[in-house]
Amino acid sequence: MINDHIVQRRSGEDRRKKNDRRSGFDRRNGSFANDFDEFSEENVYTTKEACEYLKISRPTYLKYIAEGRIRAIKVGRGWRTLKTELDRFLRGD
Repeated sequence: MINDHIVQRRSGEDRRKKNDRRSGFDRRNGSFANDFDEFSEENVYTTKEACEYLKISRPTYLKYIAEGRIRAIKVGRGWRTLKTELDRFLRGD
């Protein structure tokens, strides 16, 4: 009676339809859900560059991302932020 229940598994296609929650990339339509565009002409800042631009420490920068005060995308082990997003944060919008 070990196998008395059936485990449903999603097919590969169903798994690909699911949003990637970390990056905000929507696999269904091939675009970013949080208004980032992979072909954007804007400057993209790494964590170190963004901290230097804002003149704040790395832990503070990561805290602001976690709180949602700065919008960023997780790329590998680091974060990427658009310069316009950092300017918006500095203006207080």
